[in-house]
Amino acid sequence: MNWSVDGIEWTLPCTIEREAEVTASDISGMMLDKSYFNDVIGTWMKYTIAIAVPIGKEGEYSALYDVLTNPVNYHTFVLPYNSEWISLTARVQVVSDAWLKLANGGSHWRKIKFDIIANNPSKEAVLSEIVEHGISPLPTAPTPTLGALYEWTETGWIEKEFADADENWY
Repeated sequence: MNWSVDGIEWTLPCTIEREAEVTASDISGMMLDKSYFNDVIGTWMKYTIAIAVPIGKEGEYSALYDVLTNPVNYHTFVLPYNSEWISLTARVQVVSDAWLKLANGGSHWRKIKFDIIANNPSKEAVLSEIVEHGISPLPTAPTPTLGALYEWTETGWIEKEFADADENWY
């Protein structure tokens, strides 16, 4: 299998580098007891792909350049990941290449390199891991309302209704 962009497989020789960015939330930081609280949101994959363009493959190179520089919200990439393949919905951050003028009057583009970053985390903590680490889990309500209260039960999150305490007289 070859790597692909938007369902199109590319056979150009390349070097692929990856980076996993483990992102913490804004509430992460140093605690009063000098321990570090790390509230991890998830892991976003970043890839950098550098392509050598062999003579005779200029048309394939031009087609790839056009796909990568198309101003769309995202592309679907299938890239190597360990001994398998990973499918990422990702955005292209930078596309660069170099134009070479030859002594015989010819010229061609070469050394295309591009960076992508996943739009969604590739890895996230599951609820049981969050609870195991002593972090308060957040409900996954599709349309939460301001002031809504939720309770975790064995069947999942349920919204709780409580009487308005402002109407109680003691």
